[in-house]
Amino acid sequence: MASFTTVIRVVATVCGVLSISLTVLRLYYRWYRRHLGYDDAWAAFSLVSVFFMIAGAWLRSQENVTNEQRVIGYFMLDVSFTCVLWSARMSILFSIMRIIPYLMTLRRWAYGSAILFGLMWIVMLSEKIAVCEINDAWKTNPEAQCVLGKPVGGVELATDITADIILVALPIWLLWGINISASRRKLLMAIFSASIITTVVSIVHTSYELGPNRNAEGIAAHVEADMSLIICNLAVLMTWLVRTIFKGEDLESGGGLSDGSGGRKRTGNLTQLTSLRFGGGDQPIVLTTTAMDASSSDPDHEHRHGRERGYDGDDSKDQLNIKHDRLSITSPPPTDVTVTFGAEQMDAKMREDMRDNDQYKGFAF
Repeated sequence: MASFTTVIRVVATVCGVLSISLTVLRLYYRWYRRHLGYDDAWAAFSLVSVFFMIAGAWLRSQENVTNEQRVIGYFMLDVSFTCVLWSARMSILFSIMRIIPYLMTLRRWAYGSAILFGLMWIVMLSEKIAVCEINDAWKTNPEAQCVLGKPVGGVELATDITADIILVALPIWLLWGINISASRRKLLMAIFSASIITTVVSIVHTSYELGPNRNAEGIAAHVEADMSLIICNLAVLMTWLVRTIFKGEDLESGGGLSDGSGGRKRTGNLTQLTSLRFGGGDQPIVLTTTAMDASSSDPDHEHRHGRERGYDGDDSKDQLNIKHDRLSITSPPPTDVTVTFGAEQMDAKMREDMRDNDQYKGFAF
């Protein structure tokens, strides 16, 4: 039967190399597509932390090392484990934020979640270091293994479950009512819901952490950390796979991920939602129009909004005769303009009205 030294080295190396390889592929894809973002920075930080985890595992399992070196190896392993876990979660969170439209309230919740993750990360690191430094008798043992105990295990499990629930709830909230195909919605939900796997592994790891089996705890820690990093790369790598096989658009693109309401109260019978997108950067400028039934349009309402936009008298009615409830521009349009539509087909009357209106000169319908 293989010794624990051999087992922990194999698990640490194999799982670590797999997670590192997938992260390198992810970073290459994002660099090649020129889509590098904050989520990639967190993934890169997690990748570096995995190297420290592997080094710590090998240092602790060396036979010809001093006890002080084993203690150093333990702290390398323990601190890097926490950093891999939480930086991978940060990467998933910022990946979700990339596809949240800038005007959605959900984006503020995502920023709040990032702050919460950072606080939980700091709390876990501080608690582990404090427990191991206050009760430092373990440093003289040949195994050089700090027993964290039930308080640390309980807090760690609670923070893990809280974070993973947030990472599942945010994308479900985002994808629930947006205008994308059913297949794309299911795929994105499946990818982001994979964080549940980390929760399951975390429960197993915590059960060993609260028990007497220190060897099993060490193995479970490597599996949990590397699984977290693998899952954080899943959305990006699946995007690459989909683009390669189906020649489709990015799953993580923000285009079309909007209900077009912008948080405004909608009245009347909506018949068509059209979006005009200016530019192609991370913060596209979007002009959204909502077509209304002729029976539900209010001339006085249109006249009033015409005056607010600088039109007056009959001219305002002419300008607003395209039967749109509201036009909203998030920022001034740039010189180069491209137009895309959120729906596959436009209402024929809307197309004709917009083509004939001077406001839409230069747009292709």
